[in-house]
Amino acid sequence: MPAASNCKVRGVERLHTGRGSAPGSSGKIRDLVVFSVTVMTLGSGVINLWSVAGPRLPDRMRVLHNLFPLEFLHISNFLTMIFGFGLIVSSLNIARRKRRAFKVVLVLASLSILFHLTKGLDYEEAAFSAVLVCLLLLSRDSFRVSSRAIPTPRSLLLHIGVGAVVAAVYSLAGHWQTDSRWEHWFADSTYVMFATFLTYAFFLLYRPVKYRFGAKPSDRARAAEILAQHGRTTQDFFKIWPDKSFFFSESGRSFVAFSVGHNFALVLGDPAGPAEEFPTLIQRFSEHCRLNDWRLAFHQATPEIMDIYRQQGFRRFKVGDDAIVDLTTFNLEGKARKDVRTKFNQLEKAGIHVDRYESPIPAEVLQQLKEVSDEWLQIPGRRERGFTLGLFDPDYIRSTTVIAAVDGDNRILAFVNVLPSYKSGETTADLMRRRTEAPNGIMDYLFGKLFLELKKDGYQRFNMGMVPMAGFQENENGSTGEKVVHECFQRLNFIFSFSGLRAYKAKFASCWEPRYVVYRHITDLPRMALALEKLSTIKD
Repeated sequence: MPAASNCKVRGVERLHTGRGSAPGSSGKIRDLVVFSVTVMTLGSGVINLWSVAGPRLPDRMRVLHNLFPLEFLHISNFLTMIFGFGLIVSSLNIARRKRRAFKVVLVLASLSILFHLTKGLDYEEAAFSAVLVCLLLLSRDSFRVSSRAIPTPRSLLLHIGVGAVVAAVYSLAGHWQTDSRWEHWFADSTYVMFATFLTYAFFLLYRPVKYRFGAKPSDRARAAEILAQHGRTTQDFFKIWPDKSFFFSESGRSFVAFSVGHNFALVLGDPAGPAEEFPTLIQRFSEHCRLNDWRLAFHQATPEIMDIYRQQGFRRFKVGDDAIVDLTTFNLEGKARKDVRTKFNQLEKAGIHVDRYESPIPAEVLQQLKEVSDEWLQIPGRRERGFTLGLFDPDYIRSTTVIAAVDGDNRILAFVNVLPSYKSGETTADLMRRRTEAPNGIMDYLFGKLFLELKKDGYQRFNMGMVPMAGFQENENGSTGEKVVHECFQRLNFIFSFSGLRAYKAKFASCWEPRYVVYRHITDLPRMALALEKLSTIKD
């Protein structure tokens, strides 16, 4: 029998560690170094192109004509031009501290030293490239960010746009060419530049994906074992859902479950495992995100370890409340439940009753459940969601317990599926669906019967899920910004229907527990919302 519980927020040990590393003077110096390398990379690329397209120094060219055949000089110019294009577009990624860009620029700048000398004895340009090489080597530890597998549309447009501008400006720069012996070569070089740009754009658009998010079965099994020992919320079930990846602590005893969308790592809930490992785990995962060029937030975090988040430099924003039903006191007796009892009696007189189906769900029942789900999905605004919820998948539904409202002809009218619980004494349901022609009050009836059933099973709490933007309770402290945003959403209830959802769950809820988004910078919030929308949208 599940252990006793109540509606109070359960705390875990609050750990006091030093604040997460914040950018101090060393961080500012590193930023300045990266900015300097970026400017020099861009400048080196521009110098490469100008040295090819600009006027020549006759004395130096005579020396080279005596040393090298004309074809070799043409090759040197072609390569210097291509390197210049590469340096300019690479400066975009140097600014973002990309490790791969660092390696590319180091090679291009080093080769530029040689070809500046062989194409025109341009020792001034060669010296500039040499300085860039030295600066790169001295600052190599500043470039540790890995390149993302799939560039965002914005990144693609930026890189392709810069490449197109470079190609166009280079072609126009030929009008300053005064050496008649090079006019024909320059005309040919514009075709090479155009081909270079097309190759670059093609590579950006069609390069293969080198990293796919996901988890090995052994990782998922290990995460499930950790949850079995340290699970704290009903949301834990979805941490091992197939759309999640895992980042484990060094000991392997704790982890975070996350997905990535729009270059944003979104963690579901708090870390799982022994609480004493959370500070180091969060710090290591933050560094992992930084190296992958991801922003980071924890979605539906609890207040229990908020001190740890603060010590790591995170902020909080309340996104809603979980509605908690105290099953130990739930009943259908008394004046307060009179209307509910009346409705229940009407439905039962019409032949409606509740059936319970244990896993594995029979095939004929599963087919009826799918019919109900398909009808529910036809209701405007209803659709399958992911990340924090499940979807109707036959294998998934078959593995859970289903409570269904059934009519006199044994036709299922509505159902909920009860999830395996990782929190002692508490459980929840995932899918809550009904037929379009089901009688009014059918879901109230189903939930009421479900609560009584779970009470007999020994459960003490039922989590009805989160109500977004539910406002603040009397004794709850919220920032001015949080309260303003919640007030705005409530005034827009005709669009979002948050108030209606809260009113419905309030019929049964005994108390409310706050849930938060934990983030670092205010600019992360709109980007996090886009990531959540992408991750929770199920594609047909």
